Amino acid sequence: MKLKPVLKKGSRGDAVVELQTLLNSMASVKPKLVIDGILGAGTDRALKQFQREANLLADGIVGKRTWAVLLQASLPNNDKISRYSFQPQSALADIARRYIGVTETGNNLAGDSKELLAIFKSDDLKINGKTDGYPWCAAFVSYCIQKLCKQSPYFSGLIPPREASVNRLLTLWAKNNHCLIFTNRSKDLQPKKGDIVVFTFSHVGIIEDPQGATLRTIEGNTNDAGSREGTMVARKTRAKSLIRSYIRLPVSLVNIPTHMETIAKMV
Repeated sequence: MKLKPVLKKGSRGDAVVELQTLLNSMASVKPKLVIDGILGAGTDRALKQFQREANLLADGIVGKRTWAVLLQASLPNNDKISRYSFQPQSALADIARRYIGVTETGNNLAGDSKELLAIFKSDDLKINGKTDGYPWCAAFVSYCIQKLCKQSPYFSGLIPPREASVNRLLTLWAKNNHCLIFTNRSKDLQPKKGDIVVFTFSHVGIIEDPQGATLRTIEGNTNDAGSREGTMVARKTRAKSLIRSYIRLPVSLVNIPTHMETIAKMV
């Protein structure tokens, strides 16, 4: 796969035409750009808007990562792999494990915890100008996925969530990003390490280990009793009867040409 050129304001040519076409395919770009092959002020504004929405550095420079995310976002569903037999998503649980024990000060406030403040800042919700003060289990999952997307070539093109709402994470972000969503009634799919689990009581976590009739999970905003209004990141054992849905992140081949042959053999 030929590498895409780095673009910035003032760039011209076929690559800019491709950039403008990709940006126009995004619902949030309004008005649509004129496809003229010139990275002018309008294209620069749309590009920076897309970078902000995708949790990228909004510098107006189209480098390797911005190209990857643009291409991923424009792919049809059948070009994304969610039914993979290897388990690159298991790294999500390894990331989540690092934060076990991170604790709020109470009332969903970060206090002086730098880790918890970073979790709150990973979503787009603010209340009265403050980034904390609301249930944060979905923010914790968003935070871990953001880190996974930065660390793993298998997910480098995925637009990570910035959700404070469990329902939005499942019904908007997961569906719009072509995640594989399934339930305990699935005949051919079983939960794996690194899958996201949405509970029946408006709570969400990350699977660390599936164990027969139960799951070991890592969850934010929980406690010893397993509440969705707890105070910390903790490891929990959950009955599968409490599960509403599982979410498996999609792998895209377009971003990782050096791994394509290996992936094709493993799928």
